Amino acid sequence: SEEKKKIKYTDEDIAILKDIEESIKEMEVARALFNSVSDHKLIELAIHEEDVARTRFDYLIVMAKRRGLRKIE
Repeated sequence: SEEKKKIKYTDEDIAILKDIEESIKEMEVARALFNSVSDHKLIELAIHEEDVARTRFDYLIVMAKRRGLRKIE
């Protein structure tokens, strides 16, 4: 079998990948908040927080693709 190439990531590459993981967690937290509250203002807050995290995630994914980054195992 072919040996996998060892990919060298810059500090910035690693930061982007970690930020992607963080934005996923932020979306999960916002979704959990949305599912656990009944107050209208908290529901709006949860929706807003998830939208912000999703926008950040989408931006970071574009950046990662441009750099040819893959998930760090």
